[in-house]
Amino acid sequence: MVFDEQTLNHAAPGYREEGLLHVRVVTGSTQPAHDHHDMLSQPSLASQEPQDRLAALAASFLGWQLSMALYGYLQHIHFAGQPAVENYKARARALRTQSDPLQVASTRHPALHQGILMLLAPHDTIDQNARRHSDQQRGNTDTPGQAFASVLQKALATDDTHKHSQAIPLGYLDLTVNGEAPAGLFSMLDEHVHTIGNKLLGVPVKLRQAPADYHSTEQGEMDGPPYLVSLRLVARNSEASLLGNYTTTFLHAQAVSTWQAMMEAGRPCFLLVIDGSLDDALEPLATFFTHVEGYLHHA
Repeated sequence: MVFDEQTLNHAAPGYREEGLLHVRVVTGSTQPAHDHHDMLSQPSLASQEPQDRLAALAASFLGWQLSMALYGYLQHIHFAGQPAVENYKARARALRTQSDPLQVASTRHPALHQGILMLLAPHDTIDQNARRHSDQQRGNTDTPGQAFASVLQKALATDDTHKHSQAIPLGYLDLTVNGEAPAGLFSMLDEHVHTIGNKLLGVPVKLRQAPADYHSTEQGEMDGPPYLVSLRLVARNSEASLLGNYTTTFLHAQAVSTWQAMMEAGRPCFLLVIDGSLDDALEPLATFFTHVEGYLHHA
């Protein structure tokens, strides 16, 4: 898995040095790399000629692709053909025949409600008592944010020797937004997910925008290392497409299908459904992530 540069809290409970390699791209001479660091020299990136800079960028991408293919070959991980992606695409085609894919999802999986938010979870990850009382206004009732945080906490406490599909150590956190998120919402999510992952847990994070990012990184999440927890956001209402006949059914079917395929692969994956649009969700989502942070602070 490849992440952009992130500063991890070494004192956080999920921080681990093993398995992490920091790569620094440099254009000139520099000091030797420290442990767990690697220097990647690309002097042509500093060239005054646009063609040379473009060639260096292309070489970098090809180099990362070769590294991924070699690692996948050695670790027996699919690195070509994307069978996991074809899996969710087949599910999405079936779901598009339904009038409401989100309704199909909500009737088959545990759910917690708070305001316009509904958190759908894999079986055996949400406490039965919390689910039973999620709609009641009680001071001791778990919120969706607290329930999600408790799963992160359990993942941190999991020993590597456990073999159950849900009992895996936490290596990174994924937050995926289905649809076009307003800039203010995306900025808020970026701040919260890095606080939760980097500072409180000590693990890297991915913040993705779907469906575009499904085509580039979903294969790695579904068929790569299993030590992640993923949270997918989707709103019931979205802007109409300017071209073609694409309705929200397409977006909802893809959001549900990827979520289902992740769970089938044994990945702890949650779907957070917004009863409204992404524009309506700024404050509810800020509250949700504040509850996550509060739980992890006091856990």
